[in-house]
Amino acid sequence: MQEFKKALEKIRDANHIVLISHRHPDADTIGANIFMHIVLENNFHKKVTSVCADPLPATLLFITDDFVIQSEMPKNYDCIITVDCSTKEQTKFTNEMDSKITVINIDHHATNTMYGDINIVDPLAASATEMLYTIFENLGIKYSRHAATCLLAGIYNDTGSFMHSNTQKGTYITAGELQSKGADIKTIVKNLFKTQSIEQLKLWGKVLSNARLNGKGTLVSKISADELDETNASPRELAGVINYLNCVPESKMTMLLSEDLNGNVQGSMRSGNGDIDVSSLCEQFGGGGHKKAAGFTIPGKIVSQEFWRINAA
Repeated sequence: MQEFKKALEKIRDANHIVLISHRHPDADTIGANIFMHIVLENNFHKKVTSVCADPLPATLLFITDDFVIQSEMPKNYDCIITVDCSTKEQTKFTNEMDSKITVINIDHHATNTMYGDINIVDPLAASATEMLYTIFENLGIKYSRHAATCLLAGIYNDTGSFMHSNTQKGTYITAGELQSKGADIKTIVKNLFKTQSIEQLKLWGKVLSNARLNGKGTLVSKISADELDETNASPRELAGVINYLNCVPESKMTMLLSEDLNGNVQGSMRSGNGDIDVSSLCEQFGGGGHKKAAGFTIPGKIVSQEFWRINAA
């Protein structure tokens, strides 16, 4: 709250605020973005522009509603707020953030690099949206039913439908309070948990078919660009499948490697073992996240290798 009080001074002095979500957007970063957009416009009477470098999947469009999220920065603004971005590189807009414009960094990742002029970072929070709920409740700010839906969507997403270990007692209480404020849990569940295209189902089938458990207790799967093409699916339709891979009891750690359409390999890692910190592993490749859920992106291509051995008679 102390850091947010500093942020409030900058917000009140600003004329045009830009809200930035991270690339490969999920419900937490978009939910936080649109919630802030609503509050800053309606309660603080500011001009606001929402930005995300990558397009949104169809399953997140219920969050944006009538709000537009641009793919490029506007020309004139005097304050930047990033939501759910552990590094400024995750935004794509590093040059704009290296200017003299004030950057307010709101995030919940333990790997956050504290790149903002003001850093509001709480690694104990389940999501950025849970943080915003706590902050604005303490300020006594009133907001719409749709704004409440934005917050609950982010919490639902980042807790894995309230199944991840980051789901604490306070998370359930917050979810209940948001429902009492009109958050539409049925629409959230339908879009984030019960909406899958036939292309996505085929893609997930390949992920599950490619899964291998090595001798050290690591479950690994991969998806190549050719497999994306075969299923007519996009890389963002891989979202959520790693949670199924992580259900194998013999596995201490799970990793999904996938090629995107821009010459990169994306790694997504999960751990059900309390002794394994996958965020520290992903940091070695320029990524980050949480102790039990993290990811990275590096330039490259997935190459399959097979080894053959002859046992002499």
